[in-house]
Amino acid sequence: MNLISKKDLLAITGISYGQLYRWKRERLIPEEWFIKQSAYTGQETFFPREQILSRIHSILDLKDNYSHEELAKMLSPEASQSKINYEDLNQIDEIDKNLIERLPEVYHKEQYDYLETALMIAISKAAVTLRVSDDEAAELFSRSIAPALVHKSINTTCTIFRMDQRLHTLFTQSPANTEFDSGITVIDRIPLNGIVDHVKTRYISLFVK
Repeated sequence: MNLISKKDLLAITGISYGQLYRWKRERLIPEEWFIKQSAYTGQETFFPREQILSRIHSILDLKDNYSHEELAKMLSPEASQSKINYEDLNQIDEIDKNLIERLPEVYHKEQYDYLETALMIAISKAAVTLRVSDDEAAELFSRSIAPALVHKSINTTCTIFRMDQRLHTLFTQSPANTEFDSGITVIDRIPLNGIVDHVKTRYISLFVK
């Protein structure tokens, strides 16, 4: 698990100790992200790096337009039950347009929730990095969506890896880490809640209850 210390977090983001713990009390930052670990100076607090940095950037981007109560509702797991219509997916720049075109063939739905949308972005990113075909990306999404939804939570990490020349995904509850043997090549580990935060802050108007 890639962690960041509280000291480094405050230095990187420029927020204060008081802001951090106020946002925790106001449910803007999940309590389970505050991880206590022993250090040479005593017990220190660490955080899952990608998730906390994404969440703080989202709060800073939105805090002038929304109250903290509105932000808490927006960023809560419950808000992730909102849906986006298939035809509106094209407005999300981070999703490969060829993947969107093939969705009706591999996943017969008219609406998609935040977790499904985050998975599309994760697979689109991997497809660009690996230069895989449109068909392979669509087929990977089709195989991945069922195991992704088993957790029924946005606090899920998607590990994309290659085995026997074929791409696969593994989903674990965040924060978590996985190690594979030398026969497997890990392409990326993507915390989906970070993508969900991004989608909520940039595209929230596209989603409806």
